[in-house]
Amino acid sequence: MSKLKVLIAEDSKQIQLFYKRGLSENEFEIKMANDGMEAIAIYEEWKPDVILLDYMMPNLNGYQFLKDLRENKKDTWTTVIVVTGVTEKNDIVAFAKLGIQGYIVKPFLVEDLALTVKKHHKANSARIASAK
Repeated sequence: MSKLKVLIAEDSKQIQLFYKRGLSENEFEIKMANDGMEAIAIYEEWKPDVILLDYMMPNLNGYQFLKDLRENKKDTWTTVIVVTGVTEKNDIVAFAKLGIQGYIVKPFLVEDLALTVKKHHKANSARIASAK
């Protein structure tokens, strides 16, 4: 079975390390972006299966990144999971309208991360397959 390609868009180095602990190199190939602009560059070059997207990032925040991904790049297939400390209902609804597959509130348990990523990616893959 091939590894899931996961792009992590997160500006905190400490939280990046947390992600690395939760996503085994046996199951996941990981690339890190420190801000939204870097995430766009990595996305365009690498085409990840899953994006773990922080909301509050410099240069281009998570919402702006997602809006570009869904509306300008017309990508409706990449699994996007927003991981943030922002819990305002309006923000969650705005992300949902752009087509996310999950929303994880920080802090979260590192032990649950891999299972959560696989679960959301599997559900998204099934959605895409049934639409064909």
